[in-house]
Amino acid sequence: MKKNYFSLCLLGCLIFTSVSSQPLITGQRTAGGNDYDWLTSMDLTRDGGWIAGGYSYSNRSGEKSQNSRGIDDYWIIKFDKTGKIQWDKTIGGNSLDELSSVRQTKDGGYILAGYSLSDISGEKSEPHKGDVDYYADFWIVKLDANGNKTWDKTIGGFGDENPPTAEQTSDGGYIVGGSSESNISGDKTENSRGALDYWVVKLDANGNKLWDKTFGGSDYDFLQTIHQTKDGGYILGGYSRSPKSGEKTGQRRGAEGFEDYWIVKLNNAGTKQWDRTFGGTYDDYLADLKQTADGGYILGGTSWSDISGEKTQNSIGLDDYWIVKVNANGHKQWDKTIGGGAIEDFEAILQTRDGGYLLGGYSGSGISGNKTEKNRKSRDYWVVKTDKTGNFVWDKTIGGFNEDGIMDMKETKINEYKLAGYSYSGATGDKTGTNRGGNVFSNDYWIVTLNYTPPMSIATAEVADKSDLLETKNHKLIIYPNPAKDILQIHAGAKVAITVTDQLGKVVLTKNITGNSTLDISKLQAGIYYLKNNTTGEVQRVVIAR
Repeated sequence: MKKNYFSLCLLGCLIFTSVSSQPLITGQRTAGGNDYDWLTSMDLTRDGGWIAGGYSYSNRSGEKSQNSRGIDDYWIIKFDKTGKIQWDKTIGGNSLDELSSVRQTKDGGYILAGYSLSDISGEKSEPHKGDVDYYADFWIVKLDANGNKTWDKTIGGFGDENPPTAEQTSDGGYIVGGSSESNISGDKTENSRGALDYWVVKLDANGNKLWDKTFGGSDYDFLQTIHQTKDGGYILGGYSRSPKSGEKTGQRRGAEGFEDYWIVKLNNAGTKQWDRTFGGTYDDYLADLKQTADGGYILGGTSWSDISGEKTQNSIGLDDYWIVKVNANGHKQWDKTIGGGAIEDFEAILQTRDGGYLLGGYSGSGISGNKTEKNRKSRDYWVVKTDKTGNFVWDKTIGGFNEDGIMDMKETKINEYKLAGYSYSGATGDKTGTNRGGNVFSNDYWIVTLNYTPPMSIATAEVADKSDLLETKNHKLIIYPNPAKDILQIHAGAKVAITVTDQLGKVVLTKNITGNSTLDISKLQAGIYYLKNNTTGEVQRVVIAR
């Protein structure tokens, strides 16, 4: 019988079209100083590189080239397309300054947004506006393409303002959104609705305020993200404890003290067009949202609720990822609960080029629920890919032996993703970079590049020799993937017994196989093993790589 190895490989692809292949780590970069460095935001740059930003307590050390200005400072790093650092900048005043977002602007520079307790000092050119030292202001900083400061603006009332995000708008100006407890004072032109409200500020290209708007109910309303929409208006997303009151038209879904998702749509002048509340009986925290290709919105956050309110699936563990798809008018189309048996915390979502969605945050779960890989000892990066209707496609657990969490994500090209977050881990598990601070209380920026190769479909695969189909139908084993990590997929056309031995010939696993089966190899050490088909005597080499 003619053997055709290539056609057998293709046949393996055909058989496993229903089995998701695992994405692979193809690059990673750790950056930090001698203390804690917390990444909050990342953006791709037009030169093929990327910019990472957060805040740092480190002095000059590791990848940090400048000393601290005060307590925490903004710290941004520009990487080229190979991951090499081109420059880094420390930006701050004499107190606490924490960056929450960095985005590239049309002129090749960058807009930074965060909050500040500093007075005029360091890079801060305007005084603190809160009426007590621990009340924060928005602090917006514009940089040129080389990271040099162009201007900075301190924006606030006499109360406390919470971390804002900012992005450039189609008119060349900027939209800034965060939360505020201030009444009319400083830059704030409207009184507070309750304990904390959404606060939106529109700036011109030079950072001068054009208008500001306050939106809220009678309790806490915490704005997490803001984006300009395709119609020139704005979409606001966060979470709310407020009942129906103020600008909030939806009733609270749970008891007093529990949060719901709350989104608000504005026109280009900042006037509210509509708002929507989504939630169950317990806590539901919206962390991120994006406008989708169809003009609607995808919402992502963390939920503790079972089936109730807008939530159609029970909690899987303690907290889960919860995504909600709405149309252009904010009406719900579907929702999905995704998680493992322990705690998941959601941070970022994006629509991918294939129309599906990528979800990211951290997980403390082992193999359970939607989670197909064991945790690395603590909390890990957990990224989940869904199709366009929110159905699970694949997931990936990435981490060292301490706490690691995704804060931002970007798709660099189809099926390639850059994951950015923080890491307390040393060079353990999936992490190759050492902890720059050298202790469990220090953390670093950690950026991971992930590639996914979809299984070959029947439409793109051809079998060269039908005799191979017959042999596979009988006893020939096909294994996938190889190298493997925790699970080995095996196909046998007929019932066979298999034995797995290590390089010394010691039997480590045995199993009877019929049809499509899985073999749990998570307890085996990385290395080379031999899988024997006891029916035919065939032996295949298996590589376990971690």
